[in-house]
Amino acid sequence: MATALDKYADMKPGWDSPVIIESHINGVRTKAMNPNTPISYEEIAEDAIRCWEAGATAIHAHNTSFDLLGNDAYKDYMRSWDQVLAKHPNITWYPTTCSNLRLTSDQHGLEHVPLLADGANVKIACIDTGFSLFSRALDDEGYLLGREYGFNYEQTAGQVKMCRERGIPMIWGVYEPGYLRHALHYVNQGMATPGSMWDFYLIGDYGLTALDPIGTSGMKPSVESLYYYLSMIEDAKVTLPWFVSIWGQGAYDDTALIRRVIELGGHVKTGLELFYDPARNPTNLELLQQVQDIAREVGRPIATHDDARKLYQIS
Repeated sequence: MATALDKYADMKPGWDSPVIIESHINGVRTKAMNPNTPISYEEIAEDAIRCWEAGATAIHAHNTSFDLLGNDAYKDYMRSWDQVLAKHPNITWYPTTCSNLRLTSDQHGLEHVPLLADGANVKIACIDTGFSLFSRALDDEGYLLGREYGFNYEQTAGQVKMCRERGIPMIWGVYEPGYLRHALHYVNQGMATPGSMWDFYLIGDYGLTALDPIGTSGMKPSVESLYYYLSMIEDAKVTLPWFVSIWGQGAYDDTALIRRVIELGGHVKTGLELFYDPARNPTNLELLQQVQDIAREVGRPIATHDDARKLYQIS
């Protein structure tokens, strides 16, 4: 029986713009997961510079502590980004959110973004429109351990308001289909800022934080998952460009999936924030270059820094 997804499987390659390939250089992953993960201020700065100079069209980075809020988060970011900006003052980069577990009732988790916008050339923000359970390990009886991550309606509204007041493009992080339905409310009401984009998370067996294949969140990496998300945005009242990011894939070979993303006009996020395979320890630069090679094989131009700024509608 035919389904609504069949047309995506039959769709011929086509695109309206060069492919944006971002480097997401660090996150909650540790050197136990990959010794090449940048952890120190100097390592974060060096990897950001290395990937930018190799053609990454934006850098996404965490500071050294997800638990820092507001001005404390800002100051910690700047210990790396003072080094980066001294060499590349016009670099396109953006931070993560802060820990939802630390927020007070009047906070939304992006209080550091206006500070970084004023002091560190940040012109993009990521918004996560829901809650997920991140598995971390098993206890002695085989029960899952982990944490809850995400933002409620009021916190999300605060993030959206801040981005609208500042004219900051929003990267809608879609961990699960429900995140997309939440974000679609704002997009369909015309409340997304110019340059905003979707980021479809496709999450492998290792999830976002685990050393074992115990991931429980998100849609698994597959072309069918990609097609499902594309079908969800098909009737959106505002058309936004879209990314795919593949998390915790383990031994799964994501080459064909990335190729299909590029063929269908999507963009790709790569890097050690996302990647985990216990059998491989690539660098951020190697992951970036792998996607660049796939784009060349497809025949789609790779966005320059200026191309990406135009798509993000930032100067």
